[in-house]
Amino acid sequence: MKLYEHEALESIYKKFQIPAPKFVFATEPTEKVREFIEKQPAVVIKSMVLVGKRGKAGAVKVVTDKSKAVEVFKDLATRDVYGEKSVGAIVCEKLDIQKEYYLSVTYSTKDRAPAITFSEHGGMEVEEIDHKLIHTYIVGDVRSVYPYQIRKFLVGIGFSDPEMLRPLSEVIVNVYKAFWETECRLLEINPLVVAKVGDKKKLVAADAVVLLDDDAAVPPSVRFSARGDMGRPLSQREQDAILIDQGDHRGKAGSYVELDGDVALMTFGGGGSTVTAETAIEAGLRVANLTDIGGNPPAEKMYKIARIILSKPGLKAVLVCGGTASNTRIDVTLGEGLAKALDDMNAEGVLNKDLIWVVRRSGPEYVKGLKMLHECFVRNGIKGDIYDSQLPITEAPLRLKELLIKHVNYQPEQIV
Repeated sequence: MKLYEHEALESIYKKFQIPAPKFVFATEPTEKVREFIEKQPAVVIKSMVLVGKRGKAGAVKVVTDKSKAVEVFKDLATRDVYGEKSVGAIVCEKLDIQKEYYLSVTYSTKDRAPAITFSEHGGMEVEEIDHKLIHTYIVGDVRSVYPYQIRKFLVGIGFSDPEMLRPLSEVIVNVYKAFWETECRLLEINPLVVAKVGDKKKLVAADAVVLLDDDAAVPPSVRFSARGDMGRPLSQREQDAILIDQGDHRGKAGSYVELDGDVALMTFGGGGSTVTAETAIEAGLRVANLTDIGGNPPAEKMYKIARIILSKPGLKAVLVCGGTASNTRIDVTLGEGLAKALDDMNAEGVLNKDLIWVVRRSGPEYVKGLKMLHECFVRNGIKGDIYDSQLPITEAPLRLKELLIKHVNYQPEQIV
């Protein structure tokens, strides 16, 4: 799990005494944010996203005009950065930076040990510097690193600032301790800066990239809000879907990624799911989610994922589609699991009967399963068509598109 910068600063940097700038995090310009801005001669405002290279995307801004700071905060707290929605922003004190270093701790697969990487040339262009200027210290005793060992390493690579030798070695030791004790896969500071404070110089971690091990003794999801592969916190529906497969390895039904569209997908099999989603998007349908159901899940799993999928507001249609299953029973997944979900939702008064359905499914017990689902549609007043393998999988999204245009005047997106 990758942490947002404010999470790393608050939960890890403070605990392990890694020097960081003064900051405040918020999702909107609260009174605390405004007070912080007023107390600083200038501030740095950063979008809180998990994606890298924020600076190059304009999501990190230095603000010297206090009258504009709140508007900049509003922009960066809600901005999309490389397609990822910001979860807020932090306002930091502006540092008088004299020098930028690069520091990280990760695992070396070659040496099978933690590796501390350091360069005197940090900052936004670190990836472009000569590799001869990047130095690595392989940790022998993984449980601890001592300042004298780091000082010896720094002297050996020709570190150029004797005044910063001792404080830098102490910071590196604390960073390694944080890496080891919080079970990180990566802890990166770029840049670790030398800042001028009055007439003195001080080391400050001006960034925080922390990647926690998902298999840690204490799973990171226990300490931090869960997040998925979309580079954002998981929605409640996504979190509920994950729980479906936990502790029950009979098939898979908990794969669910929420999107912004209005056509729900219940798709089966890796290949079938991909083909269905791609064809639906190419047809101009606005996909509301992605799924990958397979491995012959029991009816109760199908029941749960169906209710999660159908709970999304603003839906106009549902596409149930997959290739010809080899072991997933159609009577169990559709005839029992999906049908029961629809029956119960109708009884509870939460079933949207205005949805247009297209079902395309085949496999073990498909005749029985599709018949059971058809009977469910009839008794619950559900509108739509049900097909077996005689309808090609790539035709199912097109058939749904036709029905949407005919019945609800659906306006497909124009795909260039």
